Amino acid sequence: MLNLKNSLSLFLFLVFLFSYLSKLLLLKKRYRIDANVLSKGRKESPIRVVEAFVKFTTFLWGVVWLMLSLFEPLISQWSVPFVSNSYLSGLGLLINTVGLGIFIVAMIAMKTSWRVGIDKSVKTSLVTDGIYQFSRNPAFVGFDLMFMGLFLTYPSLLTLVLAFTNILAIHLLILQEEVHLKATFQEDYLKYFRNTGRYFIL
Repeated sequence: MLNLKNSLSLFLFLVFLFSYLSKLLLLKKRYRIDANVLSKGRKESPIRVVEAFVKFTTFLWGVVWLMLSLFEPLISQWSVPFVSNSYLSGLGLLINTVGLGIFIVAMIAMKTSWRVGIDKSVKTSLVTDGIYQFSRNPAFVGFDLMFMGLFLTYPSLLTLVLAFTNILAIHLLILQEEVHLKATFQEDYLKYFRNTGRYFIL
């Protein structure tokens, strides 16, 4: 039987999965856009490597999130837990919720320009309004918060390594995206780049 922490964690995971898949399906069915271009198409080697890294680490994170929510006692036996603290877990769930909210708002704000990965086949619109006024990468900020939220909800060596590797992978993808966007939108993106932080402050 799931306790409150695990029930809330599972609920957040399902909301994340539903919102993510719904956006992909909406773009596919209504606009005929294949928005999941991660590790797809002809791309330069650095992009291919980074996207493969992101694909692997985020998939692993999702699986561990689901498994911990459903089978925490079993998984905790080999995940090298650090501490069991209800306040820390509560903080983790809160950070996870905030991250999920930011991710969903950012995904909606991108409209038909939202992509998973770097799309070399189509020139999308440069979105700079809404939540994108405050961050060039709010969806990735949401992801980073969810990575950290999972670690705080289930503090262990496993979730710490997952948080670190996923934040690193996302940062490397952001750097590749910046190169692509500078080449695609040129002065429009450079102006946005200069006036808006990569995350929020920085």
